[in-house]
Amino acid sequence: MKYKILTPNEQYEGVTEGIPFAAGVGYTDDKNVKDSLVNNYGYKCEEKAEEKPKKGAKSSGK
Repeated sequence: MKYKILTPNEQYEGVTEGIPFAAGVGYTDDKNVKDSLVNNYGYKCEEKAEEKPKKGAKSSGK
């Protein structure tokens, strides 16, 4: 599971808990880091399912 983390400051550019943020947005796969950012820093989290290619998918070849 990939987590999209949003800081209260939409202009934040830096690193918190090892996660780089740009324009107040950072990403992590680590649930413990996500929990720390949400619980200790007041950041918001959006869970994003990772997109995986479908097996056997073929292009139309048009």
